[in-house]
Amino acid sequence: MQLAFELSGEHETLPKAEVLACLDALRAAYEERMFSDRIVVIDAQLPPESELLDVLAKRLGMTHYIYEVKGMSELDEKEILEIVENADLDAVMKKGHTFAVRVRVTHKSSLYSEREELPTIVGACIKRKGYTVNLENPTKTFVLLLTAQACLFCVLLHSVDKKQFEENKPHLRPFFSPGVIIPKIARALVNLSGVKDKELFLDPFCGTGGILIEAGMIGARIIGADVQDKMVKGARKNLKFFGVIGDLIVSDATKMPLKDNSVDAIATDMPYGRSSFVSGLCSIMTQSRSVFLEQLHQDALDEIYRVLKTGRKAVIVSNSPSFLYIYPKHGFQLLERHTYRVHKSLNRYITVLEKE
Repeated sequence: MQLAFELSGEHETLPKAEVLACLDALRAAYEERMFSDRIVVIDAQLPPESELLDVLAKRLGMTHYIYEVKGMSELDEKEILEIVENADLDAVMKKGHTFAVRVRVTHKSSLYSEREELPTIVGACIKRKGYTVNLENPTKTFVLLLTAQACLFCVLLHSVDKKQFEENKPHLRPFFSPGVIIPKIARALVNLSGVKDKELFLDPFCGTGGILIEAGMIGARIIGADVQDKMVKGARKNLKFFGVIGDLIVSDATKMPLKDNSVDAIATDMPYGRSSFVSGLCSIMTQSRSVFLEQLHQDALDEIYRVLKTGRKAVIVSNSPSFLYIYPKHGFQLLERHTYRVHKSLNRYITVLEKE
């Protein structure tokens, strides 16, 4: 089947990378066909009712909708109607099913002015096939996705629940600290790590536990570490608040009490805008912040490499592009690189590494 993912417009590269990482983590066989105007289309060896699609919809943080593509045409009303006319709707519509037609615009194309008339025209075409319209509560929703160059005639399979991220905002948690990553981005980081259900996920700089919460919510076994006791206590409160079970330890991220090759996936936000103390290193009060943090990042990456299993991923967030020059010293392969703008004076650099 052909699937289309309508991505959020919050970032140029992260949403697509998250989709592909999830497909890989779920061991789905697929081939990318198109990426344009917040739409990524793949060929996947899956039935529409696959449980894997349910899992995928629950995991994704930066996707709005998942569709099955029934046809694709140029931005021409006549061609669109031909696609609808020739589509095998019997595979979608069963006896007693009703339908509605919606339009989703990802780019103001030449058909933008006709977006309000198209559902009526296409709906009439489907109705002639013997199906009943129900605009209020349809059994199936057909969607015309209008991009800059094409129209995709789709069936809506899943609408990704956005409430879970709204209800999980950092300031609504029992323990809050400024500068933490928002839930939607934290979920994307977890997905980029490729962690699978019941695998062991580590955040060695767990802070208030935001990344751990998202990993726990998708079924990973979690362990978090932080050098500050107050952070570990606060993270424990936050995990409990969301019903997430995990292990939390007060630990130096450069000397963690974990066995070699024992962790399946790692994602972490390296410290940068706050005071950090690590055993064996001087305080940032006695040396420049940049020198201290560079040494901390290098030593922590050594430890991340040690505990991570071979062939698995570590997703590292830093506030400096200089991190790109650190990882080659540690036996990692660079898979992806993303820049995420938090505000005009702060960028976060997301690096996806694989242990060779």
